[in-house]
Amino acid sequence: MSGTVALVGPGRAGVTIALALLEQGWRVTRVAGRELGSASVADAALMLGATPSTADTVGLDASVVVIATPDDLVATTALQLAPSLAPDALVLHCSGSLGLRVLQELQEIRPDIRLGAMHPLVSIPNVLLGLDRLRTAWCAVAGDPQVGAIAASIGMHPFPVDDVDRSKYHAAASIAANHLVALLGQVQRVSTTANVPFEAFLPLIRSAIDNVAELGPRDALTGPVARGDAGTVSRHLASLPEVERESYLALAREVYRLSGRSDPILEAMLELPEHGVEGETPGPVVVIETVAELRAACDAARRTGANVGLVPTMGFLHEGHRSLMRKARAENDLVVLTIFVNPLQFAAGEDLSKYPRDLDGDLDAAAAEGVDIVFAPTVAEMYPEPTLTTVHVDRLTEGLCGAARPTHFDGVTTVVAKLFSIVGSSTAYFGRKDAQQLAVVARMADDLNLPVTVVGCPLVREIDGLAMSSRNAYLSPGERRAALAISRGLEAAATAIDAGERDAASLSQTIQAILAEESTLRAEYVEVRDARTLEPVPELAAETLIAVAAHVGKTRLIDNMTVRFDGTTATCDLGLRTA
Repeated sequence: MSGTVALVGPGRAGVTIALALLEQGWRVTRVAGRELGSASVADAALMLGATPSTADTVGLDASVVVIATPDDLVATTALQLAPSLAPDALVLHCSGSLGLRVLQELQEIRPDIRLGAMHPLVSIPNVLLGLDRLRTAWCAVAGDPQVGAIAASIGMHPFPVDDVDRSKYHAAASIAANHLVALLGQVQRVSTTANVPFEAFLPLIRSAIDNVAELGPRDALTGPVARGDAGTVSRHLASLPEVERESYLALAREVYRLSGRSDPILEAMLELPEHGVEGETPGPVVVIETVAELRAACDAARRTGANVGLVPTMGFLHEGHRSLMRKARAENDLVVLTIFVNPLQFAAGEDLSKYPRDLDGDLDAAAAEGVDIVFAPTVAEMYPEPTLTTVHVDRLTEGLCGAARPTHFDGVTTVVAKLFSIVGSSTAYFGRKDAQQLAVVARMADDLNLPVTVVGCPLVREIDGLAMSSRNAYLSPGERRAALAISRGLEAAATAIDAGERDAASLSQTIQAILAEESTLRAEYVEVRDARTLEPVPELAAETLIAVAAHVGKTRLIDNMTVRFDGTTATCDLGLRTA
């Protein structure tokens, strides 16, 4: 198999793949990077016998175009290719975490081309080593059948991975490569404290890998945890530096889980929960639909000494919600997830009837995260009669989202107060993406002396930086690309803060300028507020919230960043980005 191939992304992975194809008789026509005159483009073109090019012309004369850019550039790079692609050309990317969906917009523009994904499951520290390893590597493929044929022609072992499984596959790859290397870094640190050379452990490490390959992980287990030697584990923990104990305990728990042992002494030593091994496959979730049943279940749990964690949601769960469930699971004996699309927080003309719902999928997510009870009431159960009593938090609900949605927060505080009353003494977990909601709910709980501790958890972003929201499902591919201006604006403000900017108006203007670059995006507000009181501030103080709301098409999105100070040093918290 041979043909003509073009490369976008002259890094180690892309150049290695292109060289492997060159060896098989392919001709590399053009190479493109971020800048036409960059040294990396020139070096790659020289090595491959190709012509330096721009992304919008790189596809000329190529039957296959390989995109080997960083993940967050794949979608935009693919669109740049569109004008130069020949009919029936194959465009494939080399990302491990992204599937074919990232090329969907290109397919809409050019329905006459073919799509694929090819991710060699191999570490490429440099081109020469990478080329040697590539010839026998396993390779995740998707899309057009030619992708698998190309991988096989190089000598790789192709296997299919669907889009729905892509993130899990890439997580496994990261654990195998990155986490394993981090673990060996711990071996090196601990061995150094014992004055033993790290090299002495390398044969042991290689034999362990060989044993796994021959026997499988469980049968390859050895060591004190696997054989139930609690005394040795105790001596390990006593001898290790404090900074190394958490990692040792975490991985010892994984050894225990893999071993299938039942040993109360080891469970106590490894700080495993009494109800089972940490990470054990959870049982089915109990679904409750009535107020009386939920109240009785929570009261019964507390009578046994258990503590209760509460995660209130409107369902259509994403990774942000799941992070709340995981924290609740880690800190509580009984975890209650509520799924209720609350009509009181939707004004007339808002998207109550269209709000995305997927109860079956939500129950699967809850089970996977170890939730004990899902409370999924009907509207009639929560509001059996017309509501005459509402809860209002003054001042904190003025401005920001409260300006455009004046009845929204009364609906939120009313339903949350009801949930707090039903569940009783508990710890409730809310995401910081809805920063105003978090502040309002926390103040309500304090003012009303409710027996609930409100915990704010990190904002979670998708891999491209978009803050996770159930409403992201409304966005078309083009709207989603425009929506990324929101996170770009916040990142630009963070860069300015790192450089010393403290003026609120200047930071607001920085964000607004980036939002204005997208014609389909309309900013509702860009505000700099005190993170606790939500009052406007002229310049950054001890803890400041920079909040954005914008409309992309018909979809309203919010996002924020918190800035905290340690003396004069500012730390910008943009949340967590998924892998």
